[in-house]
Amino acid sequence: MSIYGAMFSGISGLAAQSQALGMISDNISNVNTVGYKHTTATFHTLVTTAASTTHYSPGGVRSRPFQHVDRQGLLQGSSSPTDIAIVGNGFFIVNEAATPGVGDNYLFTRAGNFSMDRQGNLVSNSGYYLQGWRLDADGNLPANTNLLNSLETVNVSNLTGSARATSRIELAMNLPAQDPVNSTHNFEVQIFDKQGKRQEMSLTWVKTANNTWALIAGLPGDGAFATDDTTGAALLEGTTNFFPSATLANTTQFSLDSAAGDISGPVGAFDASTTPGTITVTIGGITYTATPGTDGTPAADVGTGDTLTFTDGGGRTFTLNVNGATTYDLDDPAGQAALEADLNSAFTGVAFNNGAVNGLQIATVTFNANGTIGSVVGVAPAAINAGSQLEFYVDYDNDPLTTSTQDRQLITLDLGTPGIDDGLTQYESEFFPSKIDQDGLSFGAFIGITINENGIVTALFDNGQRRDIFKLPIATFRNPNGLQAVNGNAYLETIYSGNVLLQQANTGGAGAVAPSSLEASTVDLAEQFTNMIITQRAYSASAKIITTSDEMLEELVRIAQ
Repeated sequence: MSIYGAMFSGISGLAAQSQALGMISDNISNVNTVGYKHTTATFHTLVTTAASTTHYSPGGVRSRPFQHVDRQGLLQGSSSPTDIAIVGNGFFIVNEAATPGVGDNYLFTRAGNFSMDRQGNLVSNSGYYLQGWRLDADGNLPANTNLLNSLETVNVSNLTGSARATSRIELAMNLPAQDPVNSTHNFEVQIFDKQGKRQEMSLTWVKTANNTWALIAGLPGDGAFATDDTTGAALLEGTTNFFPSATLANTTQFSLDSAAGDISGPVGAFDASTTPGTITVTIGGITYTATPGTDGTPAADVGTGDTLTFTDGGGRTFTLNVNGATTYDLDDPAGQAALEADLNSAFTGVAFNNGAVNGLQIATVTFNANGTIGSVVGVAPAAINAGSQLEFYVDYDNDPLTTSTQDRQLITLDLGTPGIDDGLTQYESEFFPSKIDQDGLSFGAFIGITINENGIVTALFDNGQRRDIFKLPIATFRNPNGLQAVNGNAYLETIYSGNVLLQQANTGGAGAVAPSSLEASTVDLAEQFTNMIITQRAYSASAKIITTSDEMLEELVRIAQ
């Protein structure tokens, strides 16, 4: 009968509103839950088919929860580099186990409050392990990235930094156009060998002529420059001396042969001795000889205007111009003694202009009239590569017997583009380096990770090295509101949500990763309190239906009496 129908309708109202209140209470309870998506009650009528159009049979109401999984929450900044959020569509993929196996479910969540456990795994506050694609040494993704089994738990344990030998140096600086010939400017470049040891390479610019500068390089200790990386030939000591220019006896400078070599050792460490047919000079412990009758040297007598060419037999060569007023007879002991005395007095009395410059000339740079580089010419053992950049090999232990590439390192020195002021320049201004960059690194210890907007997890080391180790996929669904909620603010795939699709962040409709951020709950407290009042009134109204139906039944019973 209709009275009973009305009572049962009121009871259904009480049940529906009770469920609605439960949803509201859950929403309010999770107002501070990271990534929580609020639930609303949707009400549906229960209709009892009437026997005739003039008869009404009460049905009632039922409620169904609807969780707004696709609703974007506000982002809140975080100081933790492992806190992440998604801006836009998608979910992070997590698993119940650190090493997923049979029976371990892949879950999907918007709660990005992850931290490292003692094994180095990134795990959520709910105990779920973050999944990602492991990158190879070149930063490439694995094959079959559309499959869940291509994922593994993001783990940052056992990461060690590595040393990286310097392979490239980029310079940008101005050489003063107003400087006189023989002016020098020196600076140091920090480089690293293959074991990560710091080395200091000195680079000195010497102005040898108008618009022309020599680049002098020097290495500390036993460092050496090598002509190639496969043989021990033509190793030249790094601690050498380069002298700008000049002649013997009546001048204040010394001339270095333009083709090759250098003179090693401090100024004044000189000794000359002669034997018939040869002249021997020892400078800084290295012995040089000149052989009369070769290299333009007279066979027996040398005098004003003659040139003596000295070599150490290993590639180091220099020339002397004899400007004395005497002709020296090399077959006569007195002539030998006179030449030796003049050589000694000439060297020990030399006042080298600007002093000796430590190093080996590796390049000659000429400038255009507009101050840009005109040309760069490599001086052996350095050479110019196809990209118009200076190249040379460094052998840090200066072992000429080494025939492997293990202790040699090719370094490319980029001085800029000829005709463009993007590197080395010569303007009427002061000398100042504006850029000295090199790509070497010392050994580094792991200090933490960072995650960028593309979901790339990068390991950080205290030497400044960065290594990409994982990339986080974004899981998308055709109907995210069809996912099934589980404990820990995560969801399971269902037939209503559609199949999961793994995508890279910020591509194909997937959202971007927000580093050091967390997505707040979508609960609006004002809305929930309003809904609570409405639900309370609806519940009271449903209860009134029951009490009214009870009174009508009681009246009906009295009539029957």
